[in-house]
Amino acid sequence: MTGNPRTALLDQTASPPGDAFTLARWFARLSVDSALPDLNAFLTALLGPYFVPTAGAAPDAVTVSVRCSPTLSVLRGDLDAVPQSPQLWLDKDGPRMVVLEHLRDTMVILRDMEQDSDPVLISVNRPAKTIRLDIRADTPRSRRGVVRLVAFLLSAQLHSGGVPVLHGSAVARDGRAVAILGPSSSGKSSLAFLASTLAGWDFVSDDTLLAWGEEEDGPLSMSGAPRRLGIGIGNLAGHPARSRFETYPLRRYGDKPLGTLPMPAPDSWSREGRVRLYCDIDEFTAVSGARCALRATPAGIVLPVADPHMTGWIVETEPADGEVPELEPTSGRNLRYFVDYLGILTPTPFDAEKRAGVLAGLRQLPRVRVRYGPDVNADFARFWSEVTDALGFGEARPC
Repeated sequence: MTGNPRTALLDQTASPPGDAFTLARWFARLSVDSALPDLNAFLTALLGPYFVPTAGAAPDAVTVSVRCSPTLSVLRGDLDAVPQSPQLWLDKDGPRMVVLEHLRDTMVILRDMEQDSDPVLISVNRPAKTIRLDIRADTPRSRRGVVRLVAFLLSAQLHSGGVPVLHGSAVARDGRAVAILGPSSSGKSSLAFLASTLAGWDFVSDDTLLAWGEEEDGPLSMSGAPRRLGIGIGNLAGHPARSRFETYPLRRYGDKPLGTLPMPAPDSWSREGRVRLYCDIDEFTAVSGARCALRATPAGIVLPVADPHMTGWIVETEPADGEVPELEPTSGRNLRYFVDYLGILTPTPFDAEKRAGVLAGLRQLPRVRVRYGPDVNADFARFWSEVTDALGFGEARPC
């Protein structure tokens, strides 16, 4: 490609301004100016309850303009026609970012190669604190790419401001959260799914947790980040919502029902044998009947080990002064949705002392180690009652 990639790809006058609204979370703020009708409602469906739009623009916030540009010439697969462009992969299974232009104050990136969303052209003006997102046609697939970028921009503000990001899941009851922390394949997502669908707890997050202190020496808050949920089919063995997951038209699969799900294999809890279906948060609540909590006060920690060869479960209380590597902020690949690769976010800093205080507060929470086998599904209410009793929650009755 020769010349200015942006002018070659885009008619900048393709769409007029549209609705303006603001998304905010703690100190992170993002003003959105959208030419797409009802984008705020679409964002609410996919990002709620984590980021809920409010009318009007926020002063001094990063501004994102969303435009439909029919003359956008780059289609899926056309990236091969741009040799020698730097490429950025955020995830081996995720999008490919191709840098079309990178100057000191501006950047143009094409985001492509996702199974269920169309390409988005990202144009960044750092001095003006503006980002323009261009799609070729206003379709659900294109809107999904926009939603993911908006969610990233808010999450990256929190991370770049110093908010600890933990690799974990969480559920809550009466405003008190149980955080479930551990490495991949330890059973975090399984416990959060089962507790919120079989034990009446509120779903807080799957796989990623943010911790925050509103006031000095005040209670901590814990929340999640808007991401698609991955539900292992092993968790649906005997589950009352299994047939609804088979017949509900999920976006990830082209708004078509999945049909009969395979029965879980004996190794379905292992990384190699795990099979997942994917749904957005609004689809999860619609199909399962679970409730979601925007935030909750962390009051206990579960450190799980899912053992496919085990029968029953073992719950062991951890000493309060022991080392907890799971409570260290996540790094590497697990931060792929939180790193500001656009270099435009300058939030109010969450200073090191406050960050250390949040982590110290989490380390003081009661915690238990839990080893459990696949048969926990059949008696989950009793299992979860034993776990939460050990944390001091009392009996966990279905709501």
